Amino acid sequence: MIEGAMGDGKLSDGELELFIRYLHRFAKHDVDIFLNLELGDPEYPVYVTFSRDYPPRSERSRTFGGRS
Repeated sequence: MIEGAMGDGKLSDGELELFIRYLHRFAKHDVDIFLNLELGDPEYPVYVTFSRDYPPRSERSRTFGGRS
């Protein structure tokens, strides 16, 4: 884990923009079929899934890219 390496607190607007750019690049070049991550506070983790498959309707909380 990278704790302590990058300061604490909420991301600034510039950091968020850079994060989104890196996320797009990561998704384009590094995600093969899927990737599951557990991030954040170990007591209250956030689970993130990257996938090349479109999620089934039952798992969608909102539309993706204009598709419903």
